Amino acid sequence: MKKPFTLFLSFVLLSTIARSQDFGYNTVDVGGEYQWHPDGMITSLQIAFNSKVHSSFLIRGGYNKVNVKKTTLHDSEEGTGWGGSLGYRYYVGVIPRRFFVGLRADVWNMNIHHSVPVSESSSKLIVFQPGLETGYTILINEQFFITPSITASTQITLKTEGDKVDYGQGFKPMAGVSAGWRF
Repeated sequence: MKKPFTLFLSFVLLSTIARSQDFGYNTVDVGGEYQWHPDGMITSLQIAFNSKVHSSFLIRGGYNKVNVKKTTLHDSEEGTGWGGSLGYRYYVGVIPRRFFVGLRADVWNMNIHHSVPVSESSSKLIVFQPGLETGYTILINEQFFITPSITASTQITLKTEGDKVDYGQGFKPMAGVSAGWRF
């Protein structure tokens, strides 16, 4: 009777010790993000849910501003829109800091104003923008983060109401920085 009890007690103690050696910690990042793209800029608020080991899941909501540009279809196109995104980051280190690679999927509800010499009009677009991102998270005092990143994305117009516009199609490189607090 002594041997089984001793084995059982040893098993329970070793299991408890093994579970307490877990790396990482669960945190939440809250902050703002600015991204530049060839057509304009995106400003957004983001929340990242960092899991214990290697992973982070992001939710973003923001505003996309498209600068005035001359296109093959119109003398000028410019616009704005609201949207959001979901993302995933895989950190090379165990704790969510330093170098990462990730995926993101943005959806934008854009209102593009365009003109030709005789008339002006607007088109409403729903744009899907999947992308692959990489960056580096700098953590200061385990409370404040700064994350520069670059993203290679493509834009796909899902729905258009109004005249066809050049915005919303093709490859879009983006560079950005986000900063905020880790809780």
